[in-house]
Amino acid sequence: MKSLHVFNHTFAVFLLMSLFGCATEPNLADLKKEVQTLNEQQGAFLKQEQQILERLDTIESQLDEHDFLVGELIKTEEEASLDTRNLLDKLERTSTHLRDQIDQTRSSTRQRDQDLSIRVKAIESRLDNLINERPLEEPKQVNTPNPKKEVEKETPKKPNPNPTDTPSLKENNSNGQLVEASDNQASAFRSAYKSYLNGRYARATVEFQQFVKQYPAGALTPQAYYYLGDAQYIQKQYKGATRALQHILTAFPDNKYVPPALLKLGLVMMETDQAPKAQEFWDEVIQKFPDSPEAEQAKIQIAKAQAAR
Repeated sequence: MKSLHVFNHTFAVFLLMSLFGCATEPNLADLKKEVQTLNEQQGAFLKQEQQILERLDTIESQLDEHDFLVGELIKTEEEASLDTRNLLDKLERTSTHLRDQIDQTRSSTRQRDQDLSIRVKAIESRLDNLINERPLEEPKQVNTPNPKKEVEKETPKKPNPNPTDTPSLKENNSNGQLVEASDNQASAFRSAYKSYLNGRYARATVEFQQFVKQYPAGALTPQAYYYLGDAQYIQKQYKGATRALQHILTAFPDNKYVPPALLKLGLVMMETDQAPKAQEFWDEVIQKFPDSPEAEQAKIQIAKAQAAR
């Protein structure tokens, strides 16, 4: 636009000089030269203007692309937000399910504890009956006519006070071994288990350790090892928990506390950053005990571990 204005101004001056006849031959040549210069300038200005227009087109294209990318980014963020909400909902449902499973497990544990108490009381009663029972010997017949001596011979002998001859109640453990289930054993287990239920895990750990040391093959020993491992797990004593739970697998492979021990070992492995080992324990629960509650819990733990990766 500026170049056009200059050209119009120059042309007007040239026209006026022509009309009034003031232009001489040298002036006319100068004017032509000036007009040529102005034309060249105008061409340069037009070329520059064209370059500016091309740059404007490029900038507009970049702005359009930028707007498109911003729109795609907003769309992606909205989709990610939706996925996050869905994941949070799923985690909340899983958490609710886990809480229900925990409540059921606690209820089942309380029921088993009650059943165990009933069984212990029955065993103690049988033990008392057997201890208080006095076996009688057949009276020896004598040929002496002395009635006093005959009466003495017919009097039953007193039982041998040797403790090895005292009758004792015996129960079969999971491996078919005969183990002594005394009232002291039941009392020691109840004391340790009471500490566990009341949340005194340090005390429960000491008591269960004393129990398994004193009764290494008792009927309640596998259960004691499990609660020992769980009490140590709660206190983050993972090495001790691993030893206690592993002992159930090696010493009592057919015991009913094997599935809970495998499940708990998987949790211990996760706490010690051994996810592949945890996966192995949970897979073993699912494969060997597919119908157990621990198998369902193992599936939940596997899904939780995979979602956290």
